[in-house]
Amino acid sequence: MASLINLLVIGSMALGWSEITLASPHNASPRPSYSSFTYTQVTSNVYATPLSTSVSFATPFAPDPTQATSLLPSGITYTTYSSDPSATATADGQYGQSAYVALWENYSFASTPPFTTTVSATPVATSELVLPPALYNSVPDTGLKLPSDFIWGISSSSWQIEGALQLEGRGPSVLDSIGNQLSTEAPDRSDANVANMHYFLYEQDIARLAAAGIPYYSFSLSWSRILPFGVAGSPVNTQGLDHYDDLINTCLRYGVIPIVTLLHVDMPTAVQADLDALPEHFLYYAKIAMTRFADRVPYWVTFNEPNIGVGTMLQKYDDLTQVLLAHADVYTWYKHTLNGTGQITVKFANNLAVPLDVQKNTHVAAAHRYQDILLGIMSNPLFLGTQYPDAALTTANLMTPLTDDQLKRINGTVDFWSFDPYTAQYASPPPQGTEACAANTSDPLWPTCVTLSNIQANGWLMGQASNAYAYLAPQYVRQQLGYIWNTFRPPGILIAEFGFNPFLEANRTLDAQRYDLERTLYYQGFLTETLKSIHEDGVRVIGALAWSLADNNEFGSYAEQYGLQTVNRTDGIFTRTYKRSLFDYIDFFRRHIT
Repeated sequence: MASLINLLVIGSMALGWSEITLASPHNASPRPSYSSFTYTQVTSNVYATPLSTSVSFATPFAPDPTQATSLLPSGITYTTYSSDPSATATADGQYGQSAYVALWENYSFASTPPFTTTVSATPVATSELVLPPALYNSVPDTGLKLPSDFIWGISSSSWQIEGALQLEGRGPSVLDSIGNQLSTEAPDRSDANVANMHYFLYEQDIARLAAAGIPYYSFSLSWSRILPFGVAGSPVNTQGLDHYDDLINTCLRYGVIPIVTLLHVDMPTAVQADLDALPEHFLYYAKIAMTRFADRVPYWVTFNEPNIGVGTMLQKYDDLTQVLLAHADVYTWYKHTLNGTGQITVKFANNLAVPLDVQKNTHVAAAHRYQDILLGIMSNPLFLGTQYPDAALTTANLMTPLTDDQLKRINGTVDFWSFDPYTAQYASPPPQGTEACAANTSDPLWPTCVTLSNIQANGWLMGQASNAYAYLAPQYVRQQLGYIWNTFRPPGILIAEFGFNPFLEANRTLDAQRYDLERTLYYQGFLTETLKSIHEDGVRVIGALAWSLADNNEFGSYAEQYGLQTVNRTDGIFTRTYKRSLFDYIDFFRRHIT
């Protein structure tokens, strides 16, 4: 020990230290104090607060269905279909049973629904409603509040959760090629013939929302489940109508307010083949759905994310003109013929493009160009009453200008802005130049002609990455909302989808999947910045809906998990389990809504 002390002293002198002092253990202060040890309780059972009652509206949002059906075209056929391919083919007409079976002749799915009837809901066990441990690293409370009428809840879409693709008269949609074993289009991807079996488990799913305290549920109808052949004048499948009628009534019975989307990508295949007539086909479908359901639905979405629909339900960007006209015609019919008093919107996809370097004009221009192509094409005529952006009109073979009559037909046919702002990204010009890219339809960056990245100019990732494209980057939420508010000047903004899928969550144990801290932090950060946007930036945000109801089929993958509940697809009954993010999400609104 003495030699070690000498070395320390010599070392300290070499470094210029004047002295070194070693405390004696005999003179330590204060003296330690001991007592007997006992374990203390660090967990407690606090339970979720369920919705208290059913929902009823003082005034219906549209005439009773028995009255509203008088507004439908004459001669509509109501029928049922069976997908039994072994039935004897007969010459029963363009829309007969044999014609229905023929719709499915080129489809085969690896998965098979394990049951084919609706399962009655059972009470959610009290043990499932125990809240997770207190969160010590939550976002600091701003003290800011949301209005009492703020719309908040959870979203889903029919194709991603329903299953039962070929049951009870549903016809094929453009998404059914995913996982189709007879198709050359990625047959190895997961099909949706089972998905979450929500088509038969919807009562339990709504009961679980109500038990946890979720007041709004945004879901989509399957167009081809209501109209198996899809097109105007074709027969109505009564089983599809009855199903969604009961889904809506089940929501109201449990106290959950429905938000209904008419089309969430899964367009009937026959309609995709005839997009020039999309307004006619879509209006026919919307009339069927709205006359049956609109008296009980306060919010409608016509199309989900059509601005990124080219290559899935749309063939080319010019088809967006037909989408705009189809939306406008439904809006006008609902408001002025059906005399509906609910609100209607169209929902956009958008991850804000931020200039990689805000000091460079070319980067700022790239960000604006990206937004012009992604949002301006549809939003200029809808919200501003103006022509397509110059960036769209000067890009080769992208858009044909709207006529004055078309612009008049479209302008103002929307009640609020609705979009899915999951994250942000950095924009800069393409290396080959914007003009060269815009002139070349074969360029991989065409038509946006912008280089996108999630890495800052200084080399740092913008935030914690998910398993796909979402990032924990709440620092851009206010810019996202501010851009929409000040560019398109809507009467209000609904955040219709936002969510996070933690890296390789599907590979974790069930307990680890339930304790999804990253998803909680994503929602808390996003919503806290939304509060600041409302109070400090003057943006009117009217609601926020989390994606999604449960882990689902993310267009061919069950590993991309955005759900606030897990789904067991191997136990035969598709058991759902709440994740902690669901309870933390609810808690945020409980604390911030006045």
